[in-house]
Amino acid sequence: MTSLRIWAQTKPATAEGVARAVIDFIAQFLTEEHEDAADILRRLEAVGVGQALDAHPAPAGAYPVRLTTA
Repeated sequence: MTSLRIWAQTKPATAEGVARAVIDFIAQFLTEEHEDAADILRRLEAVGVGQALDAHPAPAGAYPVRLTTA
């Protein structure tokens, strides 16, 4: 409910309202004691990139791209 309240109070029609609600949801429900929202977002991004590459592999003979994280 807190996530929905934050979304409703922070301009729900804007990216800011959506972002604040998502970050609050992640912080409340997806993080473990040793993690923060940034850790979760990085992990979700890595999974999403992996799924995208699996769904749309490079054509045979294409130059290999090396993905790195900062």
